[in-house]
Amino acid sequence: MTISDYQVSSVVRTYMKNMSGKVGQTGKVAGDDGPEDQVLISDGAMKKMLFERIGEKMTERLRKHDQEE
Repeated sequence: MTISDYQVSSVVRTYMKNMSGKVGQTGKVAGDDGPEDQVLISDGAMKKMLFERIGEKMTERLRKHDQEE
């Protein structure tokens, strides 16, 4: 199976888009001094969620790319 430059670029772009959404999120509302809620998700579960998101976005991109040709 041959993987095109476009497909590799799409994977990298999708990965960076997903990771950039996590940077800078504090989860706090201005003026909220109450106790913080915490959600703990295992590393394996986070990887699974990330790969599922990337897979969905890649499927969409590949379908659009195939339709353009």
